Amino acid sequence: MRTMIILLVPFIFLSCREGKKNDPTPEPLSDPIVMDQSLEHGKKLVESECYVCHNPKAEEADMIAPPMVAVRSHYTDKKTTREEFSRSLTDWLNDPRPEKVKMRGAYRRFGIMPYQPYSEEDLRDISAYLYDSELPQPQWYEDHRRQGQGKGTGKGMMEEMEEMEDMEDEDSPYFPRATFYRNRGSEIAAKAQGVLGKNLVRAIQEKGTSGAISFCKVQAMSLTDSVGIMNNAIVKRVSDKPRNLQNRATAEETGYIIAFRRQLENQAKNQGEIRPILKEMGGEEVYYYSPIVTNAMCLQCHGKSGSEIQEPVLNTLRALYPADEARGYETGQVRGMWKIQFVKESQ
Repeated sequence: MRTMIILLVPFIFLSCREGKKNDPTPEPLSDPIVMDQSLEHGKKLVESECYVCHNPKAEEADMIAPPMVAVRSHYTDKKTTREEFSRSLTDWLNDPRPEKVKMRGAYRRFGIMPYQPYSEEDLRDISAYLYDSELPQPQWYEDHRRQGQGKGTGKGMMEEMEEMEDMEDEDSPYFPRATFYRNRGSEIAAKAQGVLGKNLVRAIQEKGTSGAISFCKVQAMSLTDSVGIMNNAIVKRVSDKPRNLQNRATAEETGYIIAFRRQLENQAKNQGEIRPILKEMGGEEVYYYSPIVTNAMCLQCHGKSGSEIQEPVLNTLRALYPADEARGYETGQVRGMWKIQFVKESQ
């Protein structure tokens, strides 16, 4: 089933240059000490953030974004300078919108990376590392490039994307009624948050914080399910640090959570806007994602052990959730996200 991801969805540096797809020839370093520091910082950023999705160790079938070595080859040709590469990458990362996509085949397969505000220094160092360094590549990558040279045989992911780029540009960056699903997702997420919050406050008042934990374990999932049923959707909460292991985010969803965290941390640059993620699957389903942000009440169970979380509450958490990962948060942090699934209505 073909996947199309719309609006601000995952994970590709797609503002790509047209031209020969050869790796760049690095320019001489003007200041070796400064450049070494820049490369090291860029390497850390790429490994800790970019490889969540552009994982060079993933099998081809498991990729949720192209490997970075392939992305770089689309951004550059033999004449591309470091400054040109940096400008192109920075322009994309600062404003990743569907109408700016140039690599249409990859867009159809993976979609657009979520907006993540980076500082000018981070953008400079990421660009420097990607331009000047020998990037790791998946074990399958060279074989798959050679196989792609055959006529109609052995085509891999990248060849399929390039083939799609040559097709007529028949699709719009936005699927029909995208705005409708974005607005409906926002409404349903707010309703689910309200239902959980109202019932949680009542449980804390009646049973105390420890008693409210037992309430959450038994009732929280059924409450979100009921909101979904009433709105003809499936409503879930997912997290990269779950309390209930059934709510663990996938690798792709973890990338979305990281993007939401960066948006929240950079609200001044982002003018306070948190952009939800909307994704179309195979023309039949639509997924809506938006962040779950902690408030002061959350810290009674999700804050720091021994300060916000008191010992009786910790004992209850240990008993009910022995594999609990959902602690250590502060107010105003992304703890997870809403995942709302719609079956597309007939057009």
